[in-house]
Amino acid sequence: MTDQDQQADASQEAAAAPRRRRSPLIDVAVILFGGYLLVSMFGDVRYFLQGTTPRDLGNASTLVENGLPSDLGEQYVTLRGTPDVQRTARTKTAEKTVRYLRIIEGGGGLFAAIPVAAADTSNQFEGEFTGRMRRLQNVRMLPWIEDYFNGERIAETRDLTPDQLRAALEKKSLKEGEQVSFSVHQPDVRIQLGRSSFTDLAAAVAAVEALGVPFHAPADQPSAAFYTLFARVPADQLATAQTTLVAAGAPQPSDKPDPRYGALVVPFTTTYLVPARDLELSGASISFPHADNTTSPGFVLDGTKLAPRPLEDGRLRIQLADLRAIGVVRSVRVDPQGYIILVDEHPLEQWPALALWLVVLGVVGWNITSLALLWRRRTA
Repeated sequence: MTDQDQQADASQEAAAAPRRRRSPLIDVAVILFGGYLLVSMFGDVRYFLQGTTPRDLGNASTLVENGLPSDLGEQYVTLRGTPDVQRTARTKTAEKTVRYLRIIEGGGGLFAAIPVAAADTSNQFEGEFTGRMRRLQNVRMLPWIEDYFNGERIAETRDLTPDQLRAALEKKSLKEGEQVSFSVHQPDVRIQLGRSSFTDLAAAVAAVEALGVPFHAPADQPSAAFYTLFARVPADQLATAQTTLVAAGAPQPSDKPDPRYGALVVPFTTTYLVPARDLELSGASISFPHADNTTSPGFVLDGTKLAPRPLEDGRLRIQLADLRAIGVVRSVRVDPQGYIILVDEHPLEQWPALALWLVVLGVVGWNITSLALLWRRRTA
């Protein structure tokens, strides 16, 4: 056999031998990595498909009334709310500055990222936000946002009516860590008698006793300027009572106001701040432990005298009808399950992400098809 014949035979054998296929592990690696890219980029694709008309969410107060909806992620929206302009964080590049602010109605669950010119140092923002709504947990700036806003130690008070407080206690909707503040308009008045007009506490007591109404004189008188007593004076006799008390003491030597002289009769209001977990509802009243509360419990009639309101097993009981200015005080913390609006980010700006996503989808699909053909050949 000649050399030419040998070369021809070798060429025929090489042509007849099947081409060596690449390792299926490469296909698997490409599929896994491509799948990760498809999942991570799908938010941008979904946002591109939102169209050009934003979804109007209305007012933030209405939106959060029954809890934030769970379907707002990657939506093109318009939302109206009150920006917390006292606390804004910002990141800055050569081209622009992004201001991060909290929407007050959302507590720690609604934020906005607003791009402004790099030279813009103003702190004024309109109360309408249009852009891309994203879950905070899906935003890479979340740790930075948490560090800043949680570090501000923000506390907010939400006003309630007595009926709303009752409903909250019945439904046990008050959260752990929240506190309830409320004022009680007591039926008595506070009387301040200047120490220079009344020589001692006995003289002050005698002047109030002469009014002929039930009263209480605390033994502890911390003020160096006046004595403090409490009396149950009818509303139509308040002006007469003050005139009588002023006349009973030594006159003031000048027209300049001085708490050491004269008498002052003012309404008596007590304010309490109670952990929500300590409040108990019973019929038309609430109760709470009074041991650590330095505010007076108020007074009740004890014959012809006033006596401090008695406690029930260490708890102070107050009628709901007597409550005034009720508020729930809560510490505001960033909620990763909340949302942030990326203002001025339009859906159509995501077309490069859509194009790349389709390319990756094609590559993943080709590798899946290749693996499927290999499996079919081996099992045939």
